Amino acid sequence: MTSTNKKGALLFAGGLLLGGLVATNHWSSVENSISLQLDDVKAELSETKVALAEAQEALAQVNVQGEAATEHAESLAQQLEEKQAEITALKATLGEKSRTYAGKADAMEKTLEEKSVAIAQLKKRVTDTDVLYAERYRLTKAVSDLNEKILKGAHKLELSQKACSEFKKGNSWNKVSENDCDNFNALKAENNAMIEQFDHLSSDLDKVKRELSAFGNVPLPDHP
Repeated sequence: MTSTNKKGALLFAGGLLLGGLVATNHWSSVENSISLQLDDVKAELSETKVALAEAQEALAQVNVQGEAATEHAESLAQQLEEKQAEITALKATLGEKSRTYAGKADAMEKTLEEKSVAIAQLKKRVTDTDVLYAERYRLTKAVSDLNEKILKGAHKLELSQKACSEFKKGNSWNKVSENDCDNFNALKAENNAMIEQFDHLSSDLDKVKRELSAFGNVPLPDHP
């Protein structure tokens, strides 16, 4: 081999070696870049997994809270339904009591009206009785006083009649006997009038006594 051929072979071999070195350096740089990118992706993936785990945990908590909220809502709905049933039952009870008390109120009002009438009648009866007692007292006194006057008048009339008879027989004569004789008829008429008045008063007194006796037989109204 000539020196020229040896030099060319050396240059070719050097070119290949240099090309290999360049290629090796190029692929090493690419590999490093890919490795770095892969590390970044792995880091992002790790962060994503952590975020996913946190999200899943948060979702689980939300689900638990949702279930609790659902159970609470269902409990409240049941309580509301029970309260509504209680309100309906209470309304029915109140309605029944209202009707009952309304009936009692009507009965009490009727009883009160009856008692008011009975009290008014009793008051009138007491008033009438008081009037009758006062009238009985007045008539009793009037009859007693008139009876005394009649007795005195009868005695006076008797004396006057006796004196008049003596005067008419001529056995006695004086001014008094003459006056008694002159007034005898007047005294007799006056005494008869008192007797007639006595009869009327006695009749009125008997009537008052009968009315009082009738009042005593009337039963008093019952008290509640």
